[in-house]
Amino acid sequence: MTDDDADKLPRSGHERLIPALAVIAVGVFFLLGNLGIDWPFFGWNRWWAWFILLAAAWPLGDAWARYRRLGHADALVWQELLSASAIVLVALMFIVPLSWARWWPLFVIYGGVCMLVRGPRRQRSRSRW
Repeated sequence: MTDDDADKLPRSGHERLIPALAVIAVGVFFLLGNLGIDWPFFGWNRWWAWFILLAAAWPLGDAWARYRRLGHADALVWQELLSASAIVLVALMFIVPLSWARWWPLFVIYGGVCMLVRGPRRQRSRSRW
């Protein structure tokens, strides 16, 4: 099965599961905060960073859906997982809070890992305008 064949397979709707659970989790955190239950890692002055973390749900959902369609992790699955990990890293930098001056080399490492799992390039069609 090629990458193009996997993209043409019918989707089952499971790719919406991870983003939906992430939205529910954010709602639960806010509800618990309104009920007076404080979380030590959840500072209300950094509530907006949780929405950055929520954005990681979409590449995770795409990776999970593609993995289920193919039955194995190909380069595109790994790329989606790496995208999600970069989003999580940025969100954690704000949530925890971590020093950007100390942890910036993680993004250089991330770039190198992305270079390792780069998928096959698709050839562009050469058409004249």
